[in-house]
Amino acid sequence: MPDSEVPIVCTLSPNKMVDRLAEFESLFAESLTGVEREPLRLCLMFDADQAREAQLREVFEAEQQCCAFLGFAFERTGAGLRVEVTAPPEAGPMLDGMQALAERTAPPEVVAVGWTG
Repeated sequence: MPDSEVPIVCTLSPNKMVDRLAEFESLFAESLTGVEREPLRLCLMFDADQAREAQLREVFEAEQQCCAFLGFAFERTGAGLRVEVTAPPEAGPMLDGMQALAERTAPPEVVAVGWTG
């Protein structure tokens, strides 16, 4: 997790934020295969070949630039790419928003897994 001294603020302009959210929506709709959540950790699993992995890393690394208070870790798995997003306690609502966006745009079968355990 990033240094706790980093301010909890996103440095994107409103227009750029809309663009970033659209990028996330597209990626979630196209390749998200799983969502796991703990209070200060959100794990997103993606079906990702090398090209898709590069695209995912690029978007999440761009997010790291504007939201330095978030931590991002990437793990290549047999099924694709796992992205772990961590946040300090004050930024829990940011993870809530990212989870809601992921679940809203993910294929229904991905979201249903979270409901049925």
